[in-house]
Amino acid sequence: MTAQASTLELGEALALSTASEAVQAFRAEVRQIIDAQVAPLVAEAERDRHFPREAVQAFGSAGLFRQRWSGGGHGDLGRCVLLAEEMGWAALGGVGVGVSLHLEAAVAILRRHARTPHAKQVLNEALDGETILCLATSEQYVGSDLSAVETVMLPEGGGWRVRGKKWFVSPGSTADMALVLCRAEAGPALVLVPRQGFTVMRTLETAGMRGLGTARLAVDALLAQDAILVPPGLGLAALTAGLMTERLAITAQVLGAVNLAVSLATTRLRRRQQFKIPLYEHQALRLRMAQLVSEASLARRGLYAMVAELSSGGSVNLCDVAGAKVTAARLGERVVSECMHIFGGQGYLEDETPMARLWRDIRVGRVGAGTDEMMWELVASGLRSDDELYDKWIAGEPVDG
Repeated sequence: MTAQASTLELGEALALSTASEAVQAFRAEVRQIIDAQVAPLVAEAERDRHFPREAVQAFGSAGLFRQRWSGGGHGDLGRCVLLAEEMGWAALGGVGVGVSLHLEAAVAILRRHARTPHAKQVLNEALDGETILCLATSEQYVGSDLSAVETVMLPEGGGWRVRGKKWFVSPGSTADMALVLCRAEAGPALVLVPRQGFTVMRTLETAGMRGLGTARLAVDALLAQDAILVPPGLGLAALTAGLMTERLAITAQVLGAVNLAVSLATTRLRRRQQFKIPLYEHQALRLRMAQLVSEASLARRGLYAMVAELSSGGSVNLCDVAGAKVTAARLGERVVSECMHIFGGQGYLEDETPMARLWRDIRVGRVGAGTDEMMWELVASGLRSDDELYDKWIAGEPVDG
């Protein structure tokens, strides 16, 4: 079976049957690696606020990154979503997001734009989990408006001097190589900056995702021509592909965490008694849970259908993916909060249930890879009117002029 056929098979399986042999086999492989090698890293990563490179190495050495990026332009999107969903289900938090940022943001861009031997070597090392990548775009006064970056790229000694400060870089505390968005005379560019070309100014005290290793970086690097991944003027366009797959992965990871929260809360309703009867017997609680389960299931199946359409070359676009991301992130925040409430006071104890950590972690979904407002603007830009349909149903409206 070709790589492309494998991609289509998983995409179709996600839409038509989540119990298919292909999906179940990949899930089992991912879960085995998570349980044995990645989940044990989370507690220390959370405590030290440091992303563990062993997480990337575990998936890369098992060949999962190469499986995910087999096939056509988007790679195997079925594996993209399944891997992210399983990391959410396992409550990996920042460790899982760090893996996704390496794989779905940085590798996505490298795979599309690596042309020089140097860039291709970095890509191969990243796919094998030997080199950890991060994407350094935002700055102190530059969030969503990336066209305003102040990190500069200037000619120097036959190469290029790149200098500036990057504000929210994940997993910047551990990365071996940063894809840095900078500004040249002809416009924004993307360059490959090795570890010796940047320093960690500070590891940030984030409310959630504490194992993500989000840092502020000071960049000061003298680069050869082959370190220019995307030439000046094309840097922002190059980010588009990475942002799309990153947003798909965020959506899947959020929904994986939602599925965990819903499963735990449902079991809690069955097991916990109040006034000598299970919580499930209280109508208000079971109906609340029924609504949460239904909303989460609909969002999950909608994501699968989107992946199936993308995998088969359908009409899904950036606006659709942005809408999926913001919808899932806002749903996830509400569902996890409600599930945490089902656990009462115990749900607020981080050493007795995962609910509090899920609650503080999931909030980043509304910010990462674009804020809610930025996502809604993308969706709004894709809105199309239908004058013929309107005129068919709406009569007698005065025409301005």
